[in-house]
Amino acid sequence: MTQRQPLNASRHHWQRYLAEFIGTFFVVFGACGAVISDRASNGAVTLLGIALTPGLVVLAMVYALGPISAAHFNPAVTLGFAVARRFPWRYVPAYLLAQAAGALMASLLHQLLFGRDVALAASFGAHIPAPWVSVPAAFGFEFIYGFLLMFVIIAVATDRRIAAPIPGLAIGLTVALAIMMGGPISGASMNPIRSLAPAVFAGGQALAVLPIYLIAPTAGAVMAALTYEVLRDGQVHAQSAPADLM
Repeated sequence: MTQRQPLNASRHHWQRYLAEFIGTFFVVFGACGAVISDRASNGAVTLLGIALTPGLVVLAMVYALGPISAAHFNPAVTLGFAVARRFPWRYVPAYLLAQAAGALMASLLHQLLFGRDVALAASFGAHIPAPWVSVPAAFGFEFIYGFLLMFVIIAVATDRRIAAPIPGLAIGLTVALAIMMGGPISGASMNPIRSLAPAVFAGGQALAVLPIYLIAPTAGAVMAALTYEVLRDGQVHAQSAPADLM
């Protein structure tokens, strides 16, 4: 989720795509797994645990894989960077495919490891708005959370004044904070592929409301990227994606 890490100019493309696959796998495996575990244990994980799990996984994966792929793990982030001309469009399709494959693999393993009945009882960790939340309201909440995450990512990832360890921490905490705020309301997806993968396995209502989680976070991320481009100071921000990605 960051563009600041220096990338190896000789790195083969498949290594970047594999890094996106691995990172997205662990993000979805952790995020959805926490929800399934909470349901299976009658609430032992709690909202705090459900929020901290993906936040900490994102933090770890940004540090582990950022130098390889720039650590997007999220189609909305990839598209946001591309629209802001900070990531080459020619890499976008492969990044999205790698992210989708990693997410679907995570949900498949949830079915195999938890058992379908246990995973299905929690809708495989899929996002479904609370019964009292209307579709327009859920869309609005998800747009805001998607905007928030991308705004933080593009800010900390491109500002040269920010020390290297800070981006991963800021991004991970933002993920956790958004889920603590929006988890009980609409789920606080922020990541279309994190919503898509469990919905494919859960079916039913999870698939019915899936368009909310595909469109709203992506629109929010793109809007955030464009907004930050208006606000940024060109003297202290990177002008484009890393040279070896161009």
